[in-house]
Amino acid sequence: MTPKERRDFIRRLPLADLHRHFDGSVRPETLWEMSEKYYSAVPGLDYEQFRHYLEWDDSVDKSLLDYLDKFHVPLQYTQFYDTIKRVAYELAEDAYADGIRLLELRTNPLIHRRAGLTTRQTIHATRKGLSKFVDTHPDFQAGIVVIAMRSHGGNMAKILLREVIGEKEEFHDNVGVIGFDIAGPEAPFPPILFGEAYDLAGRMGLKKTAHAGESEGPERIWEAIENLGPDRIGHGTSAGQDPELIKRLARDETYLEVCLSSNIQTGAVVDLKDHPLPRFLEAGVKVALCTDNPTVSNTTLTREYELAMDTFGFSESDVTELARMSCRGTFLAAGCGCDGKEKS
Repeated sequence: MTPKERRDFIRRLPLADLHRHFDGSVRPETLWEMSEKYYSAVPGLDYEQFRHYLEWDDSVDKSLLDYLDKFHVPLQYTQFYDTIKRVAYELAEDAYADGIRLLELRTNPLIHRRAGLTTRQTIHATRKGLSKFVDTHPDFQAGIVVIAMRSHGGNMAKILLREVIGEKEEFHDNVGVIGFDIAGPEAPFPPILFGEAYDLAGRMGLKKTAHAGESEGPERIWEAIENLGPDRIGHGTSAGQDPELIKRLARDETYLEVCLSSNIQTGAVVDLKDHPLPRFLEAGVKVALCTDNPTVSNTTLTREYELAMDTFGFSESDVTELARMSCRGTFLAAGCGCDGKEKS
């Protein structure tokens, strides 16, 4: 295949992105427009210099801290209802243009409340933006996974869950909250701190995932499994260090949300050829290939599949099965809606 033929082939697959963060996926053009219209987030820059504050640059960015720094500028603008709604719509539009037909969007409402919005208003704005796109694209599905930050603690996670209950998928015609997640520094905030929150999420009927094993070893994944009962694990990269953990993940059919580009950029994996993705698949672990933060990582889901093909020698058949598996891992109540056929 030529590169174009391969991209066209990938985009015809039933693509699903189950791990995509709201604030790491905002269009640079949109942020630049807001910077020019309202106030300059970083004064004295032209557009290309501005993009440096949003996107990973291999020539200068080297660490997890460099990666996390990219989120500061978007958060200056995503504090307002209409902005959140617009960004959510554009995120859906970008995903659709990349061939994605099922999108789970993650957001932490608390970091979008600095201008006075309530938790529910931030989720409502996100839901309305996604719904506006879904209403005109019946072949596209979307849902929201709410994130609690580890550093905010277990009690805040329970409060957050109670605040978003009215935005659950079952209470609305199309888009709603479908899942719960924790993210942030792993080392000082072990999963056991959030056991009660995950119990509450289960009683609320939400599916459960948890960032684990990205910046810490496999012990954090074990702790998440034992204390939180997740349906999926975000990243789970360090599971590749523990054969027994790999067996456990395969046995329980616990999905791993694998994000190749961001794993390299954040240092979860030093060299892409050493990524455990092939070992996960060979062992029967369920995997969803995802983007994480398309703007920050300067990637698309099509690009992530291309990386998998280039790096691991995956065949068209391998990639087709990976796409279908990713689709089947969704938290959406209606399922993936995928009949296994290529899109026309």
